[in-house]
Amino acid sequence: MRGFVRQRGTTYTAYWETRDPATGKRRQHTKGGFRTRRDAQRHLASVLGAVVEGRWTPDQPLTVRQLLADHWIPAQRSRGLRPSTLAQYQGAIEWYLVPALGAKKVAALTPADVSSLVERLRTTRSATGREGLSERTVQVAVSVLKAATKWAARNGIVSRDPLVGVERPRVQRAEMRTWDEEQARQFLASVRGDRLEAAWVLFLTRGLRRGELAGLKWDAVDLANESLAIVSTLLAVDGKPVPSQPKTASGRRSIPLDDKLVALLRSHEKAQKAERLRAGEAWESSGFVFCDELGRPYHPDFWGDRFDALVKAADLPRIRLHDLRHTAFSLMAKAGVPLKVIQELAGHSTPAITMSLYVHTVPSMARDAGERLSATLLG
Repeated sequence: MRGFVRQRGTTYTAYWETRDPATGKRRQHTKGGFRTRRDAQRHLASVLGAVVEGRWTPDQPLTVRQLLADHWIPAQRSRGLRPSTLAQYQGAIEWYLVPALGAKKVAALTPADVSSLVERLRTTRSATGREGLSERTVQVAVSVLKAATKWAARNGIVSRDPLVGVERPRVQRAEMRTWDEEQARQFLASVRGDRLEAAWVLFLTRGLRRGELAGLKWDAVDLANESLAIVSTLLAVDGKPVPSQPKTASGRRSIPLDDKLVALLRSHEKAQKAERLRAGEAWESSGFVFCDELGRPYHPDFWGDRFDALVKAADLPRIRLHDLRHTAFSLMAKAGVPLKVIQELAGHSTPAITMSLYVHTVPSMARDAGERLSATLLG
């Protein structure tokens, strides 16, 4: 088995031979474009080893569309990923990657192609009509492309990953804004009697995520034992509602309820049964705790839009729906609830995540604890 490296201009090319099993004739193969001799030699050694072991196949003139649609996404389906994750991957492929790079040969991809993709997506109109996709959507699209080329190289579909040194675009964390205790009380007073009052109270007193509340079903609610289980979610992927499950084991958790929450949920259940009788055959038995007058679950985007309208009507400072979750846990921390308890309620995998999000409340907790101890000891 022979092979060698030769410099061509400013780059290096690896050369090696294989024998055609049908004719016995030798065939030379090349791979160029390496920036250093060492990179070319490393590639050559890898190829020669694969040839000896019978694992090597020549680069196929595979397009990005063929790789993503015909090879990579089917392989991901066999991994047992969450439906929402697969839907997110599929959406990134169909909506963003194939239109931009589908006809491009995988082996010919360059970092410049990724840069052009990012700029294109940042000016693409989203499914909701917004000019420019979100930073997270752009990041997901690039991540899918990088994962596919890495997978192709690892499985011998291409000889090397053309995007091995390309980094994903960063996502700037949105500024966290919260209400104080008085503003939280004002909001709850403003939604008293609202058809979805129980939902707003759960958001603000238990810090549920949007998808967790949207996907909550009655079979996960145990009013007799004053608890509910987070075992399913309803997410928006490319504008469509997709049923899913919590991403992590810590996300699957039990949420304790108090007497007031139990009473609110019992009242909500009674009102829903009355709506079911009025709807008759038009009722959709979806099993969701929070649904419309015909039993159909609300689209996840409904909650943010409805929340914005309620905040405006209550004349409160504008915050995002997700900031209700931050408000809930910030108020718990300020009230002296241990961070470990908040971590479990929030469904965080480690206390460090909880600490990083709500560390701004710790100084006031420490000051209050010190003042209480001083008062106890010093009188």
